[in-house]
Amino acid sequence: MTYVGAQYYRPPNPPRADWARDLGRMREAGFDTVKFWACWSWMEPRQGEYDFADLDELLDLARDAGLRVVINTILEDAPYWLEDAHPEARYRDSEDRPVQLTAAMNTPGGGWPGLCFDNAPVWDAAQAFLRALVERYDGHAALEVWDLWNEPHLEPASYFPERLYCYCDASLDRFSSWLQQRHGSIERLNDVWERRYSAWSQVHPPRIFESVPDLMEWREFWFANLAGWLAARVDTVRAAARPGRTVMTHVALSGFTGQLATHTLDEFTLTADVDAFGTSSFPTWLMDDDHVEHLFNLETAREAAAGKPFWQAELQGGRGRRDGVRSTGQPDPAVTALWMWNALATGASGIVFWQWRPELLGPESPGYGLTAPDGEPTERVHAASRLAVIANLPELQGRTHEPGSVGLLLSRRSALHAFATDRTMQLYTDACLGAYRMLVDADLPVTILHEDLVARDGIPSHVDSVFWPMPAVADEPVAAALSAFVFRGGRLVAESGPGEYQPSGRRRTTVPGGTLADLFGVREVESTSMPQQSVAFPGGELAFAWQRALLSPSDAEPLALFPDGDLAATLAHRGSGSAILLAGFASIAAERRSGARAIGALRALLGVTPAGDWLAPGAGLLTRRARGADGVALTFRINWTGEPAAFASGPGARVVSDRDVEMAPDGTVTVPPRSAVLVVGE
Repeated sequence: MTYVGAQYYRPPNPPRADWARDLGRMREAGFDTVKFWACWSWMEPRQGEYDFADLDELLDLARDAGLRVVINTILEDAPYWLEDAHPEARYRDSEDRPVQLTAAMNTPGGGWPGLCFDNAPVWDAAQAFLRALVERYDGHAALEVWDLWNEPHLEPASYFPERLYCYCDASLDRFSSWLQQRHGSIERLNDVWERRYSAWSQVHPPRIFESVPDLMEWREFWFANLAGWLAARVDTVRAAARPGRTVMTHVALSGFTGQLATHTLDEFTLTADVDAFGTSSFPTWLMDDDHVEHLFNLETAREAAAGKPFWQAELQGGRGRRDGVRSTGQPDPAVTALWMWNALATGASGIVFWQWRPELLGPESPGYGLTAPDGEPTERVHAASRLAVIANLPELQGRTHEPGSVGLLLSRRSALHAFATDRTMQLYTDACLGAYRMLVDADLPVTILHEDLVARDGIPSHVDSVFWPMPAVADEPVAAALSAFVFRGGRLVAESGPGEYQPSGRRRTTVPGGTLADLFGVREVESTSMPQQSVAFPGGELAFAWQRALLSPSDAEPLALFPDGDLAATLAHRGSGSAILLAGFASIAAERRSGARAIGALRALLGVTPAGDWLAPGAGLLTRRARGADGVALTFRINWTGEPAAFASGPGARVVSDRDVEMAPDGTVTVPPRSAVLVVGE
């Protein structure tokens, strides 16, 4: 089944007197799932004394209403008695400023941001709370899923993204142990960091930027450490839950959209131990209704899940309410439906709104709800209800997403290098989103590739072409995997500077170097800043921005020239495939919304055809394909533009939509502006 529902309870919201009415209305709206928060500080106000009254009543009401329940365990609101007993466990930033427990946006009931789990007494108390929850509720008839960590990251960074965490004594000790295990000897660490330490006691995490090797490793430690925290939660709950109970987590967004370095969020490091995975999306509030950014978050979550079910675990229900001028109006109901279409098209098996009803206390009040503040349904509820019917069509149950033939290669280390050197990873974020924007505008079927998985497993066999944006950092396993991909017949398109830096942050003297030098058959002499320029390519133009490289080819052949006659791109034939090097950054120009003629040039560069056969192709028209459990073809066609868009459907196909859409006698289907259809059997 496809779960469709909404978050409902986060203490002290909403009013108890409305619980039964509100849950009944959710079911009447066609929703089948409700999420409740189990907040540690609220439920264990004194050590070992648990207040289960709210959740007891809510789970019974959900059962009576016919709703399945997701319990989201919230440990990022530690009880105050634990802080009193262990003040040393407060999160500390690089200037040793502790974060005292308080109420915050995501915890109006207090206890934010929790305490650092590297401190054993904190984890012992949290583990006891988790066990008590599972023993109480795992056998309840309404319970469906344990969501064990709401948006995992280094929690204080939500409010203090300019600060680095955590420098409590327990985290410093764990970092030292991690380094010793990773490097083995102080001499090896000196080789990597290029220092002159004589003992491990002299080694500390950096407290300023621009200390590149150690800052990159400090962040890498936290990726591993947070994954360990999540694994411990999973092990605790699985040990007490019934066999086969689903445990999941969901991230706030893709780390590659900006929070990877500050919040220590790489979704690909958080999926190994869970049964299902998800992402949150607030497209009107945080994305300016940019369907491309929304899709990027969904498709990175799907690929991180690696074949496990993935959810749109939070989806904006009402207006964004925060920080005054950042507040937004209520989402258009038609756009609310399109967000659900995006989730279904990318393969989501669950869609859960944040939230059913606006909260009445806290800085989110009165925002984000599908209903009005008094709980009355709105047109957004009705739009979501119509999509709930489509989400649970028999043909969509057990469907399999059809993987994309075009790979987009992402690099955590390139992002960290930008962060360590520039104090921000914004440039790398722009490159990732810009590259994805070009692919989506060209309606190409995309597979998100992560450098760790490429180094381990190579490029998947279903991928024919790879676009590699801002490839600043690359190690030899990634280079070898890309070379093998090209030689077996793949096409690689890389932007300027592939593997310019080693994983330690040291620049290579020759770029590309090693395996990549042989692969591309060209040397970058030097690079310089540039104004944005358009370059003619077969099929159209690409705009380049930020900087350009002076290329000196060995056996690569010219592919495109800058207006001044310098090489803008080269092509090297290798084995059965080819490697193309761009001398600039088309991705950054694309993220600046330039270069409308890039669609034809990009398709020609990658050697691919679009996923859909729209009669008038263009940006804003999206096609994603799947297969039903019985093998039937499923094609999602989404029109994000303000104009009707038509495509030709095959014989015997059936068209499903939440809007009035019909197939013409000749098989032509016209999708109205800002709407979508599902074609069954195309």
